[in-house]
Amino acid sequence: MKKKNQGEKLLGNISHHTKFYLKMVNIMDNNENKIITIDISSNSVKIGLVSEHLKLEFIDSQKISVINEDLDGFAKKLDMDNLWNKINDGINRILKKCKPIVNIIGISSCTQRIATVFLDNSGDVIYGGPNIDIRGIDSAYIIDDEFSERALFEITGHSPPLLFCLARLLWFREEEEETYEKIKKVLMLDDWLVYRLTGNYVSDLSSAAESQILDIKKREWSSEIIQTFDFDPDFFPEIVESGTIVGELKPELVKSFNINQNNIPIIKSGGDTQATLLGMGVIEDGDIGISLGTTAPVHLVVNKPIFDPNNNYWTSCHSIKGKWLIEAHAGNTGAAYNWFKECFLSSLTNNSDSSIEQYLKNSTPGAFSTFAFLGPEKMNIKNQTSIKRGVFVFQPPTMISEELPKIQDFARSVIENIAYGIFENYQAIQKFTDLSTKTYCAGGMAKSEGFCKILASVLNTEISVPYTKDAAFIGVAMNTLKGLNYYSDYRSMTKKLLTYEKNFSNPTISDNYKNLYLEWKNLKNKIDDL
Repeated sequence: MKKKNQGEKLLGNISHHTKFYLKMVNIMDNNENKIITIDISSNSVKIGLVSEHLKLEFIDSQKISVINEDLDGFAKKLDMDNLWNKINDGINRILKKCKPIVNIIGISSCTQRIATVFLDNSGDVIYGGPNIDIRGIDSAYIIDDEFSERALFEITGHSPPLLFCLARLLWFREEEEETYEKIKKVLMLDDWLVYRLTGNYVSDLSSAAESQILDIKKREWSSEIIQTFDFDPDFFPEIVESGTIVGELKPELVKSFNINQNNIPIIKSGGDTQATLLGMGVIEDGDIGISLGTTAPVHLVVNKPIFDPNNNYWTSCHSIKGKWLIEAHAGNTGAAYNWFKECFLSSLTNNSDSSIEQYLKNSTPGAFSTFAFLGPEKMNIKNQTSIKRGVFVFQPPTMISEELPKIQDFARSVIENIAYGIFENYQAIQKFTDLSTKTYCAGGMAKSEGFCKILASVLNTEISVPYTKDAAFIGVAMNTLKGLNYYSDYRSMTKKLLTYEKNFSNPTISDNYKNLYLEWKNLKNKIDDL
């Protein structure tokens, strides 16, 4: 591990930065104080400008490039130069939209979890892998030889080995030894972005927790894993809490972004899901947050690390000190929704989201016994490699005496499939707490009023949806305000600045959905055998 005095030096510098920036922001015109927020998701890099009152004012979005490195599609990498160029371009475009005079009080970022970057001695990228790179499947056996599934899970809270940074490191050591010998720093994607902005190597717990190298209970890099696999301890950067100032924007970047300021602080955020949870206000024990992006992780906040006895549901660190997360995952929810829009609606309408909202109003629960099976389901980490069929089940046209399903019914079946997949995971994580739970959701699909109403009835609970559905930007900005000492804690910030739309379950519809879900589940069990 790194020497203790190095960590103390970094933290000492951070304390100095905090005092300096607190003094600086106090003399600024608060009406013009803005935060630049960066969000690298599974599909895009988005730059947001957020006010100190947590108003999201501008968004710039660009798709990211993922490259297949093998014919099987297991090994994937990010085009890191292209990614950095898009970040630069996006920041410049956002700043051009601002008024001539604007105070940037800080910059912070969050990125897709699990994504990993290896750097050489010069700080150049050797490898940048997205969250879908599973080259580690070829080196998982090395991990299995040293740790039982349970032993590794009780350290890291994550499985299986093939997904994470640990297996990727071992893959390079086994398959590309010359490349491995060049590695000097192992970073999560958000850590790399902080390095590009500041020149400093630093991680936070919400990012490091997704590496399968962090000891979740001790909240530090696992000395046992590092020693077992004989990794260089200096691979791994110092760890700070989210919401910590970790440096300032490089002078050459201040010039590149045409910012008429110096000494702009960079604040560490970390994983995009944790940032989204913050932006929803999911911060108290018993809170459940549903992040509706390309996928739909479902998180429960707990005040101590709890490990699933079946090694299935993940345990991670929240962005808030002293808080952990239990995660279940419904799979490709937003991806299924977008696929349906592209394949079935793109030739019918110029606004498929609006069309689906109307379809939901013109159809009824169950959609004339039309059911979709497109991926969303209960998390089962041990069964991720089986190939499943995408299926619609509906009454065929030969039944001329019956009213047949129309496009609006197929649309509703897709939405209900997503809601059922979330419901299964929602039920599963509730078993990890005895507390009364509160439920929140945010993300792309949370912009659909019809979906939120269906989800509330399927879950049979009240769902709070923050006014700003792009909650990752808000969570990143909250970490910035915390780092700059605008607020002493996240609770007071949430209470003062976040507002919600409430979605209530309809008891009659909820009872109907209980039966419809059982019908969907029985059909799914049969379809899974295809």
